[in-house]
Amino acid sequence: MENQVSKEELALISMNVILHAGNARDFVYQAVDKASNRDFDQADKLMNQANEEIVTAHKAQTETLQKEAEGYDFPYSPLFGHAQDTLMTVKSEMNVMREIIKLYKKL
Repeated sequence: MENQVSKEELALISMNVILHAGNARDFVYQAVDKASNRDFDQADKLMNQANEEIVTAHKAQTETLQKEAEGYDFPYSPLFGHAQDTLMTVKSEMNVMREIIKLYKKL
């Protein structure tokens, strides 16, 4: 079918979301560690890298959702659900860690 997305294609998209969200999480925690040691330039660079990764993950998710809205048929995928959950969790962690870095800067 022309408007059918294969399970394998969706698994690849899902793993890309998980990979980039995981990379973002790693950068965020490294950034907080740098901020705790008053290395704010490096912390900011790491947060920028985290943002680039989260944007890549979010783009992959959004493109998938847009395709579904356009009428593409997607198989059920717990892996894609996990990818979306991972992305949402990391985005929340990033928001909290931005605030923690702000606090370190004020100390």
